[in-house]
Amino acid sequence: MELRSKTDYQDLSNKFRLTHFDYHKQYSHFYAYRLTEMTSLLLNQVQEYWGTNYTIKKLCELREEHNETCIIIGTIYKHQAHKPSILREISEENQLAPQPAREHYADLEDKLILEDELQRVRLYGKVDGRYMASGVVCAVLGNIEDDGRFDVEEILFYEAGPQKPLPQVGYSRKVVLISGIDYSQLHNYVDALNLFQHWLCGNIFGQNNKEVVRVIVAGNSVRAMAEERKTALLQPRNADNNEVFEAIRSLDNCFACWSKSVPIDIMPGAYDPANFMLPQQPFHQFMFPKASKCTSFRSVPNPYACALDKVNITGCSGQNIHDLLRSTMIEEPLEALRRTLIWGHIAPTAPDTLACYPYVKSDPFILHECPHIYFTANCSSLQTEIHKGPKEQTTRLICIPSFYKTKSIAVVDLETLDCKEIKFNIDE
Repeated sequence: MELRSKTDYQDLSNKFRLTHFDYHKQYSHFYAYRLTEMTSLLLNQVQEYWGTNYTIKKLCELREEHNETCIIIGTIYKHQAHKPSILREISEENQLAPQPAREHYADLEDKLILEDELQRVRLYGKVDGRYMASGVVCAVLGNIEDDGRFDVEEILFYEAGPQKPLPQVGYSRKVVLISGIDYSQLHNYVDALNLFQHWLCGNIFGQNNKEVVRVIVAGNSVRAMAEERKTALLQPRNADNNEVFEAIRSLDNCFACWSKSVPIDIMPGAYDPANFMLPQQPFHQFMFPKASKCTSFRSVPNPYACALDKVNITGCSGQNIHDLLRSTMIEEPLEALRRTLIWGHIAPTAPDTLACYPYVKSDPFILHECPHIYFTANCSSLQTEIHKGPKEQTTRLICIPSFYKTKSIAVVDLETLDCKEIKFNIDE
């Protein structure tokens, strides 16, 4: 049997790992750092794109009597009447203003506001609020009107920064992307997962899959949906957890088996037993004691970034994209993923509607470098496309399907960025 192809692996996820925990800070520090950092990144692009014909102004410098075209840089705030609000929830509890529950709270009446360190201004004109989200930092060309609104002529985003050329080594190396295993419900599709395991280890189809150099398991491995709440008084104290414990124990055996054949990276997901806020920290080694003994098994954070033979791979388990779909009128996960790449930020809606750690002097979600492979996970189907940036950046966008729904995985070739779906549905 031939050995698997070897790749040079580099972990780029240290910025997502928390070394200390301080939850007493205000999120204003986080927003202030994001604006400062992305403004510095945008300034060079502003000069390259619009030249030096326009003045870059602070919002406090705008004057209605001086109706000149200028450039302003700030953070988008999207005023949404239907956005979740703790004050509204309290009023509902007191039956003061009952509101119907909403899974999607974007509306045509949403207002776009741009704010910097000191002031804010309402945007209108050539800007489509349906596909914008709070937390996006951008440069805006236009002029202030008599009514105090800013008439937008054009908007410029960071576009995820520079990108190194795609390395060419002359032979194929493939990465397997899988998500939503949902081991707690494995009895519904155990044959499909067993077939995947045999395929991965090279025991079927007369091949050994030596080109597969890594497997990234992108979240929701233990559970892929919210569990039904039950009254604690009506059941034993540990009844809810037995199913999870058994799933983790079985997953440990499964990952230990996979790790003997190929390197495995395990990310936590929205419904896994992990911390709730982004970035989710790696699973503790004691959760998977057997797999952790294998040097080829790695527990990694969510979001996750690495380089294989200098091919940059970055992605999230899906919380960022699902939240973006709720707060905008973007309909497809692939388009939402593309937007985050264009905006240069993995999770712009954090911390507004997506929980995240209150950073003070950093924002790890900024995409300083454009990845070659950029993924989100736990989607209803595989969606993939090549995205071309303004400076010839080439990125393979991938929406990884949930395995428990589709019985399928995504396989990406590091040499060509080609992506295909492989299904393990016994019925088909």
